[in-house]
Amino acid sequence: MKKLSAMRLPTALVAVVLAVNGCANMDDKTTSAGIGAAVGCAAGAALAKLTKNDAGTACLAGAVVGGLIGYQRARSSEIQEAQAAADEAVKVSGAKATPVQTQPVHVTDKQTGKTETVRAFKTFSVDIPLSQVDKPEGKAAMQKLNDYARKLAREREEEVEMNIVTAPGKGARATQVDSQVLTEEVGKGVVRRRVLSDPRVPANVQRVTIEASNPNRISV
Repeated sequence: MKKLSAMRLPTALVAVVLAVNGCANMDDKTTSAGIGAAVGCAAGAALAKLTKNDAGTACLAGAVVGGLIGYQRARSSEIQEAQAAADEAVKVSGAKATPVQTQPVHVTDKQTGKTETVRAFKTFSVDIPLSQVDKPEGKAAMQKLNDYARKLAREREEEVEMNIVTAPGKGARATQVDSQVLTEEVGKGVVRRRVLSDPRVPANVQRVTIEASNPNRISV
């Protein structure tokens, strides 16, 4: 019987494994564009080697696709998770949510200068009846919204706004008033919570709004 020789992986594919393992202790979305570029480059180079084409050119092409796809995938996931959080919150009796709003970001590839438009999460709001806020369903909804805000801030490594707003009490000034501001560090990100009174909010609800900032342009 012939001895089976050890299977040799292409050097480029080994590099993929090492790159991904090296990022294991980092957040997936924070490094998704970089990992996508590394995987795209290595996969392109490996394929080029097998097909006897130019590995450098294939690596560059793979990195371009990987970087753009990685960034787009991260933003798409944020939008889906925002919708999921809103859907969970409106399970509370009488709760309502606004549509998840997005913002166009012009993403430019550093190597080729090619620019594509990617939709990024911007904001959404949920109105929870005050009568439900302290009940189990209301508390669960607030937990979901807080969890999403924390995850967004942690993965973007940025500040995320979370406003908790109710109508002012009788006799209060009919102006928006900051009554409390709390900041929570999550990894390298921050959730900034503001508890407000605003006469534009219906008297019988607590309005929770989560909002993120996006650049108009970014290079990956």
